[in-house]
Amino acid sequence: MHYYALDIASIDLLPEAAKRVLARHGYTVLFPPQVEAVERGVLSGRSIVMATPTGSGKSLVALLAALKTLMIGGRRVVYMAPLRSIVYERASEWSSILRELGFRVAVATGDYDRVEPWLASADVVLATYEKLDSLLRHGEAWLYEEVGLVVVDEVHYISDPKRGPVLETVIARLSSRGERKQFVALSATMPNASEVAKWLDASLIYSDWRPVRLREGVYHAGVIEWADGGVRRVRKLTGIASLDVALDSVEEGGQALVFVQSRRKAVSLALRLLQHGGLLESRELPENVREALRSEREHETINNLLARLLTKGIGFHHAGLASYQRSIVERLFRQRFLNIVFATPTLAAGVNLPARRVIVDSLHRYQGGFSEAISVSEYKQLAGRAGRPGFDAVGEAVIIARSQASALDAFNKYIRGSPEPIRSRLSSEKALRSQILAIIAAEKRLSVDGLLEVFSHTFYASSLGLPLQGLRNTILSLKDIGLIELRDNVIEATQLGKRVAELYIDPLTAKRMLKGLRKLASEGRQQTEYAIFLALWNPDSTLLHPPRNKTLVYEAEAELMLEELGLENEVEEQLYDLAIAAKALYTSELILDWINEEPEKTILDKYGIGPGDLYSIVNTTEWLTYSLAELSRITAPKLAESLRKLHARVAHGVREELIELTQIENIGRVRARILYRAGIKTAKHVASLKPEELARLLPGLGLERAKQAIASAAQLAGEKPPA
Repeated sequence: MHYYALDIASIDLLPEAAKRVLARHGYTVLFPPQVEAVERGVLSGRSIVMATPTGSGKSLVALLAALKTLMIGGRRVVYMAPLRSIVYERASEWSSILRELGFRVAVATGDYDRVEPWLASADVVLATYEKLDSLLRHGEAWLYEEVGLVVVDEVHYISDPKRGPVLETVIARLSSRGERKQFVALSATMPNASEVAKWLDASLIYSDWRPVRLREGVYHAGVIEWADGGVRRVRKLTGIASLDVALDSVEEGGQALVFVQSRRKAVSLALRLLQHGGLLESRELPENVREALRSEREHETINNLLARLLTKGIGFHHAGLASYQRSIVERLFRQRFLNIVFATPTLAAGVNLPARRVIVDSLHRYQGGFSEAISVSEYKQLAGRAGRPGFDAVGEAVIIARSQASALDAFNKYIRGSPEPIRSRLSSEKALRSQILAIIAAEKRLSVDGLLEVFSHTFYASSLGLPLQGLRNTILSLKDIGLIELRDNVIEATQLGKRVAELYIDPLTAKRMLKGLRKLASEGRQQTEYAIFLALWNPDSTLLHPPRNKTLVYEAEAELMLEELGLENEVEEQLYDLAIAAKALYTSELILDWINEEPEKTILDKYGIGPGDLYSIVNTTEWLTYSLAELSRITAPKLAESLRKLHARVAHGVREELIELTQIENIGRVRARILYRAGIKTAKHVASLKPEELARLLPGLGLERAKQAIASAAQLAGEKPPA
């Protein structure tokens, strides 16, 4: 490839208006991999697979292709990524440029059973893989007919057991129907990128070029040995390897990201560093950060800890934190207010947060209660965060080794090794039943040959051929459950099958829910705890492990619950055993506490989780109780209203009498209870209040948000909003 830069102004295939706007936003020159993408036809409609390191400018190539598609091709653009954080990050990068050129931009990451009407009029839609899959399940024809460019970010996620099959079949469906589409697939770690390029009929740009040179090494016994033969001695300031290596970078004016194997380790290392506070300068927290940490009373303990650490330039970051807490740490690190952040690997997967030195404290991670070695691909993703363009001449990735033998292994396996090739995960039973139903449900009628045609466009078929036996078995299984009908080689989704596909739940989950609902309906009861357990007992749930000393008790109680729901015979099936049922039962106790209005802090302490965990569990349970309520409308109508109320209670964390109040904008579970105790029990009553009255009743609400709440209440009550 050519290692030279290219002025964007000299690219003839790009409209002049686009060049001017790009220049105003600081985009004037292309890096070598970007130049190659242009030379290989990305602006002429040619599909490309770009396998180049983090920071090499892949997203700008996608943006250039988007501008060409919009301004000259006159067709729409779809961008998809695995995580919401990536989607929002890309949207923030692209939106101002696209809107300045007059294009409408929409972000879609949420509710899988809702099609936002404004998406159909957007020129550029940025979405998660799952949301795009959901739109196809709801029959959004514009995705087939009006889209000219599909940008697939992090395409190596095809190897992910959960997201891979979704990504693969979305691409297959988009490429097998409607107008021809250009694909731009991006990844930093993909050794068999040529196979993906063959699948997408695309040109391959494969390069190790980085804007900041990467230097990798291993630390052991006070010394970093670099892969290029260099050596750096590190002062033992604390006696803890990762802290000393991080402080060594800070002394040189750099920042350090320390990746650890568990949340507990992230916090404990941050606290250990705090004990050596004299090594880092104190600093004044910005007022908006202090206010954000002060205002969330439910998170007082963790926010006080964060504040103490942040004032010393130390942070920690993991999925147990609430989103606002993670955002504070990310923002302060980007602003170079923080010197060192201790994080779990989820940070590398979802957020672009480069540092001069990346330290990998352990090459193992905890998964399902066990420790396992991370893959070479995961290590390369972590190491790829080293080096900040514009700040660092060199980025450094350092593995901490506890022995000479492990140091040698780190060099041979991880630093000198190649990432694992990506492989399709579409052949699993769970993936096939969900994706086959999705494809069938989106069509009025589909022949077996038509289904095979879609699957012939998958990465699995491109690599290994069609999984004919798996397809046949899955079709018969879906027919047995009552989700599809098969006549004369033509497949149709039943009303139930179409709804299951739209709800985005596993067909096997639906089977269990339907069976349990019929049992509850036949006995004329809807006990809340049974309904929550029924919603949670499936592979899509976010579940907690019960305490070790109570596991057998929960298994025994779960077995009784299964019998009462008529599901005892389901335990033998794959993925469903008493251990999962025990976790579902334990997690359902948390949800009961939540909907009975236990304070958030009480729940966090009782179950030993962070606010981010609670939100994740609640969000998943909200989706599953909604699905349960929707299925009951078809199979057990007399339960539908009580299950609808249960869903609302889970969504807002309240008892039944507060459901109406929590529909009001700016009124959450705590404020709703304050209003109720004050005798204000309906939206109509709230709408009758003056903003000053409402603000006085609810400290911290403020006059502006009180006005918004009153207008929202008036709308709910069917009244004219106040002037």
